[in-house]
Formats: sequence, C-alpha cells, structure tokens
Amino acid sequence: MTFLVVDTPSLYNAIIGRPWLNLVEAIVSTRHLLMKFPTRFGVGEARGDQQVARQCYKTAIMDKGKDKVLPIANVELKGDVVPKRPQPVEDVIQVPLEEGNLERVFQVGSYLGKVEKGELITFLRGSKDVFAWSAEEVPGISPNVMVHKLSVDPMRPLTRQKNRNFSPERQQAIAEDVSKMLQAGFIREVHYSDWLANPVLVKKANGK
Repeated sequence: MTFLVVDTPSLYNAIIGRPWLNLVEAIVSTRHLLMKFPTRFGVGEARGDQQVARQCYKTAIMDKGKDKVLPIANVELKGDVVPKRPQPVEDVIQVPLEEGNLERVFQVGSYLGKVEKGELITFLRGSKDVFAWSAEEVPGISPNVMVHKLSVDPMRPLTRQKNRNFSPERQQAIAEDVSKMLQAGFIREVHYSDWLANPVLVKKANGK
C-alpha cells in the first residue's frame, strides 16, 4: 500500500481506506472497536481501546471550530499514486474536420484500411453538425428528461459558509469557468442573502 504522509497534528496515527480492508479481507465492527482478518495461522484480531476512543472523541469536540484544517486540495500525489490515463493501442492520425481548418480536427486509427479510413472520414465530415466544439454549442438537456435537485429540508435554516480566499491562479481559473458557463446558459446569477457555497476546484485528468 502507498500512504500519503502529512506533517500536521491529527487524532489518528493512520487512516486506512476500503482498498486495504478489502485486500486483507478484514471485517470491522466500530461498535466493538474490533477488526478481524484471516491469516495463515487463523483469525487475526486488532482491538481498539474504549478509553483512547473516548479521548479522541473528546479532543475532536474541543478542537471543533479551530483553524487546523489541512488544505488537501493543494496536496498533489506524485509517482505511481497518480493514475495513468489510458493510451490508444495504435498511433492516430489527425484529420481536419474541414479542409484547410486545422483548429477543428478528429483522430482516426492508423491501422485502418484505406477504404475503411476513407469511409470513416467521409462519415465524420458529413456529421459535423453533431459535434460541439465549445460549451455554447451544447444544446443542453430538457428538464423533462433529467432534473438534478438538492435533497435539502426546506424547514432547515440555510447556512452561510465562510468566504474562502483563493490564490490568483485559482481565482483566474474560477472566473474563466464561470464566464464560460454563463455564456453557454448553463448557470445564471442569483442572489441569496443568507446562503453561500464556496466553489471547489478539481484538477482534470489532463492536468487543467
């Protein structure tokens, strides 16, 4: 297993996820603070301590509200931890969608036969009206087909998150994405005096 070592105060020595638990075929009972797993000598056990567990809970309650949050969003995994993007099994050829326009291209496999390659290129160029090269060209989905709603109790009071400050680079990325979605009509500006949710930045697989 590959662990991420973080230099920060914590209540726990290690946080083990489901992949490791599945790997060792462990069964965990939080009620009994007990974990059992098979070994070549029989059933192994790892028992917790009720007193230590209560102390951890007490410390967590006392530390609630203190500024000890680790910005995990800024932690970048290196080496073998980063999943590799799937690569084509063969070389691809860049083909312009329109002759002379190198800004809009598609890729076809280099192992295709001459006839199949020509038929595929002809078909794709004939179907260019279904391609979306920008967010503005995406027609969207009718609410009659799909609607996403937040499961929020209307009787509960709204909570305003503390405004989060971002670095200039992240602020620029947020502004560009928001502007893109506004122009495409994906989102619209609304005003809530007592509710605020901070944007969350997630790095794409291509590094953007």
